[in-house]
Amino acid sequence: MMRAAVLTLALIAAALTAGPSHALQDAEPAAPAPEAQIAAALTEDVVEIRSNFAGAELVLYGAAVGLEPGDDIAVVVRGPVRDIRVMRRQRVLGVWVNADPVRFEEVAGYYAVASTRPLAEFATFSALRRNRIGMEHVRLSSPETERIETRFGVAGVVVSDIGAAIVDYRSAVVRNKARDALYVEAPGGVEVLEGGLFRARVVLPPATPTGIYDADVYLFREGVPIAVRRTSLEVVKAGAERVIYDIAHERPLAYGLLAVLLAVIAGWLASVVMRRN
Repeated sequence: MMRAAVLTLALIAAALTAGPSHALQDAEPAAPAPEAQIAAALTEDVVEIRSNFAGAELVLYGAAVGLEPGDDIAVVVRGPVRDIRVMRRQRVLGVWVNADPVRFEEVAGYYAVASTRPLAEFATFSALRRNRIGMEHVRLSSPETERIETRFGVAGVVVSDIGAAIVDYRSAVVRNKARDALYVEAPGGVEVLEGGLFRARVVLPPATPTGIYDADVYLFREGVPIAVRRTSLEVVKAGAERVIYDIAHERPLAYGLLAVLLAVIAGWLASVVMRRN
């Protein structure tokens, strides 16, 4: 399947670069260089999660038309977004409690970046920030940040005290996601082949959330992206897990009653067994 996919992309690249066919003349000027374009696809566009799901590995393959020496490619896969609430652990009267909650809106449940080489070596800070490429630029927006005065410069970021606190929360979110292999950055994870073809591995961990994933492929030249292509992936529950998931989300009352009923039956069966023993 992989060989056929690469051959298909090679044909796409050839079609994109080919101009109208006509007889060449001595006085005819040279054809202009083709405009940079990207074609990309995943080996699978639907991943099913069953009871024995232990993760999955996909391959994103593509063709870059107009690729020049010094160009670089970055692949960013972003998972379904959800609001999350983060709290800081504090010791109060000898007891650890959660305090100072901060809510982040539309946080990607999965975020992976692969590139031909480290991002800082071929992309400007502003380009990475604008396109949300890299672990330092993951979109983590909180209502509390509206009260923060932030200035971006060559030397870094200058924030107020409350801004520094938000930065700590942001770092904790990224750190926890990375611990579960949900946030990954892989310099050198994009392999460029002959003829402008390239490929990158996309690894989904066992804790992969369900939903729609966007895979964006960027072609960088002189520090900025000059072409981008998006393809999508869907992660869904299948089998008995899908039935339970649908009932829990579409009929929560029925799901709750069924859970209570199963718990009562399980307790009754356990008591019967214990009495017989």
